[in-house]
Amino acid sequence: MLISDIMPGAPISIELAVADATYEMPSTIVASKPGYILIAPFALNGSVINLEDNKDMLFNVYTIDPSTRNRVVWKNVHLETITYKSSGFVSAYYKISTSRFASLSSTCDRRASNRITINIPGYITPNTESNRIPITIHDISDKGLSFTGPLELEFLLSNGLVTISDQANGKEFNLNFKCIKIRSTPAGENNMYGCMVPAPSREYLTYVFLKKLASRMNSAKEASEKAAILDAASVANTSIESSDNNNPSSNNGKGFHSTIGTSRSRL
Repeated sequence: MLISDIMPGAPISIELAVADATYEMPSTIVASKPGYILIAPFALNGSVINLEDNKDMLFNVYTIDPSTRNRVVWKNVHLETITYKSSGFVSAYYKISTSRFASLSSTCDRRASNRITINIPGYITPNTESNRIPITIHDISDKGLSFTGPLELEFLLSNGLVTISDQANGKEFNLNFKCIKIRSTPAGENNMYGCMVPAPSREYLTYVFLKKLASRMNSAKEASEKAAILDAASVANTSIESSDNNNPSSNNGKGFHSTIGTSRSRL
């Protein structure tokens, strides 16, 4: 199966791998052409997020083979942003191309919808209530979120409208989206609510992706800095040991007592 065999409307997800971590999200195919497909891009306020700037990022594409019903994958595909005329207007899309045939996806390829910790204030408007209730949003994913809020939400919230104002990758996001309560557990004087986001928008998915990307890049940077510190400490320790071995009289403690013992034997 070639990537151009995926027809518009077929289920597809794109996996972005960076800093030894991955993030998979569902996408929409706009067009299938010989050797490539076009998918809807990450966008914010009408501006497409350019993924090509990150040279360390790898892209994999997953879909269901209609003939075998197996989940298949194209790994390390080429992604670029292009303009394309569709339905009478020109817009920007991600062009994904590869000449390889699909390979069968193993069970370890399937990623969970991992959440990213954000811990920011927000609001929720439960059901048809007009008042906004302050909440603290703890984590979020492309399919759901968890937050703490007052106990009365337990009886008011079957679904609601969440409002978030936050920054990701230097861009300002003001999101309003529906959520459906899945579960709740006591959390001190409040409740912890776990919710599903039934119809995430492209802007919502862009926000989640950029938050996860920033977190993973920071983790990779911290790991690199820690490794550099350990390497420097190892080099310094080796240098000190080498210096002590070349000059035994300078050894801490051991050399000092050896000198005292020699002096006493001469008395």
